[in-house]
Amino acid sequence: MNDARDEAAQLAKLSAQLSDRARAAMVISLMDGSSRPTGELQISANVSASSASTHLSKLVGARILTMVKRGRVKYYRIATAAVAQAVEALALVASPGAALQATGRSALNPFSFARTCYDHLAGKLGVELVIALQGHDIIRANGKGYEITLHGSAWLARLDIDSEELRSGRRLLATQCLDFTERRHHLSGALGAALLTRMVELEWVAKCRVPRAVRLTDKGKAELSRRLGLQFTNGHNVKYKPE
Repeated sequence: MNDARDEAAQLAKLSAQLSDRARAAMVISLMDGSSRPTGELQISANVSASSASTHLSKLVGARILTMVKRGRVKYYRIATAAVAQAVEALALVASPGAALQATGRSALNPFSFARTCYDHLAGKLGVELVIALQGHDIIRANGKGYEITLHGSAWLARLDIDSEELRSGRRLLATQCLDFTERRHHLSGALGAALLTRMVELEWVAKCRVPRAVRLTDKGKAELSRRLGLQFTNGHNVKYKPE
């Protein structure tokens, strides 16, 4: 009973940090995986410098954010991938209704088509990518996550992604992350991060000025179509078509 009470107390304490609108705004602005200085986070929260410092101190103390100093400037970022996934899940719960979801999933909204969720790919492109990876037996669902197949390891190696190195890391290999707009899972964990990093390096996707938004390039469309059978139509529509 005491363990349950302690866990409830810790959860309530953590949740309280995100109940403040200014702190929530700061956290959301960091959901693209970036590190930002105090001044930028102050602007995103629309608070005074002293209030920003107080809020950031609380978020660091709650282990929601981490802080590093570069010279005299303090930079903040999301503490862990687990925190980012929790924030994404809370955004899902906080969604006010079907009307917003219909707007979010509109083909006219590029943010719903492709964006980052912390350090991995989200949106319709991220969801269809997972379906295609499973369709080609590169990954397989395993409980609440995925496992990389033998064929998948070889496929990833052709992209210069070392699956053994990912497996040996401290981070979970491949986890399911419920997508805010699609209501289906995209890929997170070490593999999700590695895939997004490599797609940016190969210029398949490009980051935009809008926080968290990414743009699929013509090269990316061609490569994802050739390698995984993803089909692109009408600008912001993608679907995996099994051969």
